[in-house]
Amino acid sequence: MKNKKITLDKIGSVLKNIELPNELVISGSINSKEGQAIVVLVLTEEEKYGQLELVSGRMSKIRTGDFIAGVLGERKALEGIVGKIPKNVKPGKILNILNLGGVIGEALSWNKDVVSQPIKVKVLGSIVSEGKCLNIHNFSLKPETHLHITIPVISVMGTAMGVGKTTVASTLIHILAKKMGLKVAAVKLTGVATQKDILAMQDSGAVKTLTFHDVGLTSTLNNHDAVVPAAKSILNSLGNENPDLIVAELGDGIIGWYGVDKLLKDKEFIKSLSFTILCAHDLVGAVGGADMLKKLGAKVDFFAGPVTNNSAGTDYLEKILRIPGEDLREDSSKLVKALTKKGVLSS
Repeated sequence: MKNKKITLDKIGSVLKNIELPNELVISGSINSKEGQAIVVLVLTEEEKYGQLELVSGRMSKIRTGDFIAGVLGERKALEGIVGKIPKNVKPGKILNILNLGGVIGEALSWNKDVVSQPIKVKVLGSIVSEGKCLNIHNFSLKPETHLHITIPVISVMGTAMGVGKTTVASTLIHILAKKMGLKVAAVKLTGVATQKDILAMQDSGAVKTLTFHDVGLTSTLNNHDAVVPAAKSILNSLGNENPDLIVAELGDGIIGWYGVDKLLKDKEFIKSLSFTILCAHDLVGAVGGADMLKKLGAKVDFFAGPVTNNSAGTDYLEKILRIPGEDLREDSSKLVKALTKKGVLSS
């Protein structure tokens, strides 16, 4: 296939770091590697999980016949789609859109409560610029092997997807930035590439935000060797902005497929954490998560998420585990007190 011009209808947010024009050139030569930028033709629509997050952050319905720019990548989400990159991707290959940001691969299984049927797309070609196939790895921060930040880092972790991590991180940022007047930077260190979580943090008052995506990763799935260097690069970059605090969300659960365990086993990363919030669905998750983190040297300082929705949870956590927690949608006084007691906030 000769190179040809094509006019796009939509560009997925996974390509946010590349300023793509709507009219571009595609090639039939495709590298079946993570981050490879491709154009696809949409073949089917989906009601439950049928939108694309654009580079602007706006959500747009995916329609049959759309020409969409995305990237090859993988996903393994309990509350979404499991998919991989086939070994040999050629024009005409039928693949699927795996996430809201435009990560594209072969869907293997999916959560029927969230996705009826993954959207099917036909691969048209790889995106070419100046004679070269584009890969998001070439438009990113460089990984770093050491941390050199001295700024307090508040980590927000969870026992699983959907336990309120981003809600808690955003609420915390709002408290620190809007109510206390602090300069707060924010980061999402693990997960799959979308902007919605980081945009929520910006909306809450974060002055600077970054994700693993800014180090060229479509996701941290199967990129476990890259997770730690990527995280250190991001944290160092945010530190150069001289914020008062950094709020760091770890996507997925502390047990899962996205490399959170690699970060938690890195002594330099653990040492950089000034305060740790653990979000959990229930008491079993809270107790088990706290025990696991303790063994890794990361003490839980505060609980949040559904386990703190009322006093049935918080009473147990505070009386048995001796760790405070509260529903941050209602009150933040316990959290501010805990942050002050730990020395993260000045009294």
